[in-house]
Amino acid sequence: MYGKFHHDTYEFHRALHDLFEQFFKKNKVEMATHNAVVELRNQVVALLDSWIGAKKIETKFGIKIPSSATPPSIEIFLEKQTRSRNRVYRACEVCGEKRITHYCHIIPNSVGGPNAEENYLYLCPIHHHLFDHNGLSEDEWRKIDFSKKLPASQEYAKGVRLPMFENFWKSEG
Repeated sequence: MYGKFHHDTYEFHRALHDLFEQFFKKNKVEMATHNAVVELRNQVVALLDSWIGAKKIETKFGIKIPSSATPPSIEIFLEKQTRSRNRVYRACEVCGEKRITHYCHIIPNSVGGPNAEENYLYLCPIHHHLFDHNGLSEDEWRKIDFSKKLPASQEYAKGVRLPMFENFWKSEG
């Protein structure tokens, strides 16, 4: 994760990493056990990051979203890199544009949103900008299918983003 959330949690991540490094230096374990412990650590960090993000959202917006442990996935990262390198883009979820699309976080990284497929929208650069700045039209908003997204992402979209868009629509109408 990048940005303010990463900065806010950096000391915790560093201390946890150091704690596990000390454990591995003191205890010689088989590679399979080592990998299992590292995976468990990653899941704990992802769950804690999700919980902190959920608490930030609850404090800032007054809505509760469920925590979900979605640690970073090397497979998803490599798939994204391959699609980008080969210029194979998914269609924009608003207009269908396929020449170039961005991964748009529903729950932003800055408040602890996970880097998970189910927290992404695939949007062309224009619709990505409009989504991030609460400028989609009502028709454009309705074209987005949130039903396959994380429960936390659905709740954030409904409880945080939608009211911002509704304010925009009122000011436009």
